[in-house]
Amino acid sequence: MSRHSSKKKKSSNIAKAVRILILITAFAVFFYALYQILTIRSGYQGAVDEYTALQESFTSAYDGNSQASSGSEADLPVLTPEEENWLIEDADPPLSVDFASLQAINPEIVGWIYIDARPTISYPILRGSDNDYYLHHTFRGEDNFSGSIFMEYTNSADFSDPNTIVYGHNMKNQSMFGLLKYLRDQSVYDSAPYFWILTPEGNYRYHIYAAFETPYDSDAYTLFYGRGDDFLAWEEKMQKNSEVINDVALAVSDHTVLLSTCTSDSNIRCVVLGKCVSSARPPMAKEVPHDS
Repeated sequence: MSRHSSKKKKSSNIAKAVRILILITAFAVFFYALYQILTIRSGYQGAVDEYTALQESFTSAYDGNSQASSGSEADLPVLTPEEENWLIEDADPPLSVDFASLQAINPEIVGWIYIDARPTISYPILRGSDNDYYLHHTFRGEDNFSGSIFMEYTNSADFSDPNTIVYGHNMKNQSMFGLLKYLRDQSVYDSAPYFWILTPEGNYRYHIYAAFETPYDSDAYTLFYGRGDDFLAWEEKMQKNSEVINDVALAVSDHTVLLSTCTSDSNIRCVVLGKCVSSARPPMAKEVPHDS
């Protein structure tokens, strides 16, 4: 065999080996990606199953025993008869929640959220020592990409702040806050413009007055440690930003809850804001910064 033929055969063998190596690598990448997808889907389903079991075990149809507002009467805003007409919108809560049993599992459960227009959004609300842990841990403390619905850790646990922020993932399987974006649709909003924060101290009904997309660092995430004209001006600005038209009356004495989730743009968030309109309501927060 000539030296030229030997070199040609050697070169052909190298090329074949390279092709086989590329093929093996491609298969490895494919199967790893498939494994990752199946793992994520399994995690999604695991979280759905866990929270479904939680709902079945610790919530029930409302039993008619509405809880009174937390705090003393001195903590509550003094409303004129005129204000009563447009600030109070009482209704029976959608659920009764066994908070004693829930908090025996995890004492960091501070409430339960339920959205009338999207009743599958029905989850416990956690409050940790930071805003990282419950991003990827369930209420049982198990590592899961779906995480939990959780409160801004610098907010008061009793929802007494003027603006309380509650976060949740925008999951592709529409669990957690995956359906929150639909509240930006006028027809969905008009069908049921309320959500509930149920707590051990009281059942609080919120009338949605704004829903829109906003940068992650916008002033929608402003926290207030006292009520005044700046808080009311902020509420009015949020209402003007809203993609859903509404005439919800706003007042300095309001308790707002802002629900927040991510979007396909990492810099943009979807937010939904509601004000407490039930006669049962959180206490008025002290006008000083509080510990986390």
